[in-house]
Amino acid sequence: MGNETIKNRFIVKKDGHLAWLIFDRPEKLNAMSSQGWRDFGAHLRDLLEDRDIRCLILAGEGRGFLAGHDVGEMVEHVDQFASGEYTMGDLHENQKLLQETTRLIRKARFPVIAAIQGVAVGAGCEVTLACDLVVAAEGTQIGFPEVNVGVTITNGGTWLLPRKVGLARARELAYTGEFIDADEAWRIGLVNKVVPEGQLRDAAEKLARRIASRAPLPVQMHKTMLDRGMESSLETMMNFETEALLVTARTRDHAEGATAFFEKREPEFTGT
Repeated sequence: MGNETIKNRFIVKKDGHLAWLIFDRPEKLNAMSSQGWRDFGAHLRDLLEDRDIRCLILAGEGRGFLAGHDVGEMVEHVDQFASGEYTMGDLHENQKLLQETTRLIRKARFPVIAAIQGVAVGAGCEVTLACDLVVAAEGTQIGFPEVNVGVTITNGGTWLLPRKVGLARARELAYTGEFIDADEAWRIGLVNKVVPEGQLRDAAEKLARRIASRAPLPVQMHKTMLDRGMESSLETMMNFETEALLVTARTRDHAEGATAFFEKREPEFTGT
């Protein structure tokens, strides 16, 4: 599948306009340490700068997508708080590393798809929520266990979750710390598609390639518009839609798309 690099417990694959960023710590269900979040952010920044990418898939090696923050490191930090080796300042810095990943996913000019299996819990659920689209393997467990270990949701989950599933269901998931499976997550709108586990990556890639085959500028603008629309008035968004149309109508891709439609052929979009 195109070019592949393995670095810092991550696998990066690029094939044409499609890229994969794969968590590669399967022995820990891909739970991440503080350094892991730092590396995740660095990889995301590199991918955001790649002008060829039109869609990114996040996935996990092994039996889990992302089991949140490494609980072993949490226990170490509890002990280190007592000795002064780990401070509130250190915690704040690590929190910033984690939250930056949500910011990067949300501001990516291209859609980001989460292909989740096994577990997507805690920060793993927050990363899932930050993505534009989610494909889940049957039986995947999703949720926020923070109340079970005495901490709170951290990575934008309290903003993202109610916008996906509604406030009442978000409260239930946050207050109880209970997990739901992929079928229930689909029912409440948290995931877009549920597939057999062996078909997960193929299904995610098929969706990503469909998106990558479309005119990239309108896709990018739709991502921005739909996000803004959650916080804006109808009138504001209709004005924004007009501005977006005036931009896209002058592009070569619009001319190519209209011509291809008339000629009954597949368009070849260049992003110009």
